[in-house]
Amino acid sequence: MTAHEDEAAGPDRAGRRGSHGAREPRGRMVLAILGALLVMVAGATLFRFIGPGTAREPVADARAGAAASSPALPSGTAAPTGAGPSAKPSATPSGSSRPSRAPATRKPEPKSAAGPSGPCGAFPSFPDASCTGWQHTGVKLRTCNGTITRANTKLDGCRFLKGLTIQAKNVSITRSRVEGLVGATYLTDWSLGGLKLVDVEIDGGGGVDPNGQAAIGSDDYTCIRCHIHGTGRGANMANNVRIEDSYLHGWVYVDGAHQTAIGSNGGKNFTVVHNNLDCQSKGCSSALSLYGDFAPIDGALIEKNLFNTDGGYCTYGGSTSAKPYPIGTNIRYVDNRFGKKYGPKCGYYGPVATFEMHAGNEWRGNTWQDGSGEVKPQS
Repeated sequence: MTAHEDEAAGPDRAGRRGSHGAREPRGRMVLAILGALLVMVAGATLFRFIGPGTAREPVADARAGAAASSPALPSGTAAPTGAGPSAKPSATPSGSSRPSRAPATRKPEPKSAAGPSGPCGAFPSFPDASCTGWQHTGVKLRTCNGTITRANTKLDGCRFLKGLTIQAKNVSITRSRVEGLVGATYLTDWSLGGLKLVDVEIDGGGGVDPNGQAAIGSDDYTCIRCHIHGTGRGANMANNVRIEDSYLHGWVYVDGAHQTAIGSNGGKNFTVVHNNLDCQSKGCSSALSLYGDFAPIDGALIEKNLFNTDGGYCTYGGSTSAKPYPIGTNIRYVDNRFGKKYGPKCGYYGPVATFEMHAGNEWRGNTWQDGSGEVKPQS
């Protein structure tokens, strides 16, 4: 082809070459796009069929799947920890893969009311015949043998016609009536051996023991809601005695006797709490007498009692100078009430005598029952 022909044909050939030159890059681009699509399809196919462990799902999807497939656990139960897509390290230091339910807040226990509670009510009310002894319980009594020889005997609803003699340890008697006295023998070394009386009436029936024995005495016993009356003296305490929520009154005159509702001639470990102590007789010394005759008085809590008497003083406090053991120790008179039932001074001479501030002794919160003021020792 001549140059002229070539030149004449040039525009057409040039156009074709230009057209071919423009289509060649486009073809490559199309091939590249098709190749990319093939790679993506292959990748998706591989992701779908190779399975977990080769490619991981997004975290959000894994959590949602775990929530949908994991059963709920009782509080405090550990979740499974084996391998798998739903297992996760614990977020708490308790060892469980899920936090347990928070424990319920414990409410504080209520504080006990001032004074004993029960049928007789709390201080400053005081026991009487309506809430002590067996009658307020509604029990029907049966006759029982009054000599107890077997340890750990428990009796309820008994009527003891000739008193009660304890010859064994740890006897318990409830809702019963004793007609006569309660005492021990030489078989227990004159100890009542842990005798416990609850809701028991001791009625002396107006009789007087020729030896001056009290209605109950003297070592190792507890009397709760006891109604004691009709004897020469009430309760005698030697060692380890607790008298609580009880009513002691109505004594029979004994010529020359030093009568009391409760008395001790020496000993230790007495608890006399929330009782109504009354002594009206020509022979009364006080409602409560602590004397160091045979041993020192040591360790007595006298709390929340009511005292009334026509004797010399409502209470003698354990340190009588004329006694063989004139110093009483660890004697605490707390929150007692001194009545004026038989006179304006509680006793004929006054409310209290022979209480001294020796080692461990305490006098606190003792007042007149009518609200007229504080009662002080030797006042």
